[in-house]
Parts: sequence; C-alpha cells; structure tokens
Amino acid sequence: MDRRVLLSYPLLILLSHAAAQDQPSRERVPVEVVATAAEYVPTSTTITHPGHAYTNCQGRTSYFGRFSSYGDSGSISGTADTRTNCETSYTPPTETTLTSYRKVNYTIAKGEHGLYLLSCTQTWKPSGTARGLAALHGVLGTGGHQDQAQTQERQERVLAARGAWSECPAFNIGGKYALTVNNTSDARLEDEAKVGDATPKKAAKLEYLSAASLPVPSDQQTSPKQATNISTGATVHITSSPSGGEIYVDGKFSGNTPSDLTLAAGEHSIRVTLAGKDWSRTVQITSGQITIHAEIPAEL
Repeated sequence: MDRRVLLSYPLLILLSHAAAQDQPSRERVPVEVVATAAEYVPTSTTITHPGHAYTNCQGRTSYFGRFSSYGDSGSISGTADTRTNCETSYTPPTETTLTSYRKVNYTIAKGEHGLYLLSCTQTWKPSGTARGLAALHGVLGTGGHQDQAQTQERQERVLAARGAWSECPAFNIGGKYALTVNNTSDARLEDEAKVGDATPKKAAKLEYLSAASLPVPSDQQTSPKQATNISTGATVHITSSPSGGEIYVDGKFSGNTPSDLTLAAGEHSIRVTLAGKDWSRTVQITSGQITIHAEIPAEL
C-alpha cells in the first residue's frame, strides 16, 4: 500500500470523530490537499425464491357386467374396480446472496483554520451482458444447497468480470483548491488556478463528512491580559429532534445536528431544516457554553 495512504488513515479516524466546529460556508475557502485514501465497502443483497409443491394423480376404473334372462324376464348385474395413485414432489424455498462493493475515496484538505474530510463513492456497474448471464445462471440452478453456492459463485464471477467503476475525481497531494460546501452531500473543490478564468474548469462534486479545527499559532493567540477586555464568544451545542437536520448560522451552512459550534459574541440567526421543515431562532451570544434544541414538527 502507498505510504501516503498509510499516513492518511490516522487523519481519517481523527476527522471522523471530530465535531464540525470550523466548517466552510457557501463562500470559497482556500485549501490544500494533504492526504488521500480509499477503502472497499461490501454490500450484500439477498433474493428469496419461494418453494412449490406439485401433485400428479393417475387412476383407472374397470367395469364388468352380466345379463341373464328367463323367458320374459331377466336380470343385469355388474361390478366396478377403481384405482387411484397420487405422487407429490416438493421444492423447498431457496436464497441467493449477491455481494457488491463500493469504493470510497477520501480526500483530506487543509485550510487556514481547519482540516476537512471529503469523500467520493464509486460503484461497480456490471454490463448488460453480465447481468443477463448472471440471471441465466440463477435460473439454471437446481436449488440444492451445494448447487446454490456454485450458482452464486458463478454469478459473482460473471458480474465481476464485465463492467466498470463509476468515476470519481482525482486530486494531487499539495494541490491548491477552493472549497465550497453547500450541504453534506454537495461540496465543491475547484482548482484554485482556474478560479476567475473566462472558461473555468468544472468544480469536482464531493460529499462533505466532517471537519476539525487546527490549533491557533502562538503568535496569534490573545494574551490573558487582552482576553479580559475581549468577549471571545461561546461554544453552542445545537441538537434537534429528529437529529440530522442541517444547521444554518446567519444564512450559512454550518453542519448537521448534533454539532458544537464556536460563535462570536453578538446576535446570530440559527435555523435548522429537515425534510422541508424549518426551525429558526435569533440568539444573543455572550460567553461560556450554550445549548440549543430545535424541535422539528413531524409530517402529518
């Protein structure tokens, strides 16, 4: 495995557990790509085939009759013999499990004040011929346990042999980009050299996962004496019911609930939106820690 990939995994773990405190807004943020990594995520799909029973019956009837007469009178007698034989065959229900893989490509970008974890997911798309052959193998299986395993193996080989991965953009380590985050599923990385060009290159669309703040350099830190005269703001813990709502602070996307945000002192507009429902408040930030809970109305 590439050494850069090995070094990027500790950063992935750090960012995946970090609160998104220093997140970019809809404005462009200059960033530099510092690490990339990838992993394969399996996804299994199970198809159940119902069993069935078939009954076949065969029968035969024999009849023997006799007639006797005496002058003007007579009699008729007869016997009949019926035989029926039925056989039932039963096929038990079966299951077929197909395993597919998604390739998740991670990109770690570094800005002036934070690290940003972005991703792009590739899916394997079998060709139409491969899907047809895989379905044919499933139809030809006899249903026995051993045959099911062989059929599944043949299907997986066919699906894996013909197809292609969906595309994801590639980024060079050390590349300079401009990052814009619209929401969790829409983050754009635009080549910084192309920003402002008459015919700019199309920005790469990624998923925004999380962010982590970088420590402030010592030469930029405020001295204790200065801190007594400056209101630095507060840490605001924002939750919602249900969770997962998008947070907008002063009209700018700032993450999903629950999140801890650092807001400067003063008046701020907080809006949480989920499934087309909005919750909004105007709060006055001073200092310390503040908890805000948004109750999203459920759909009727």
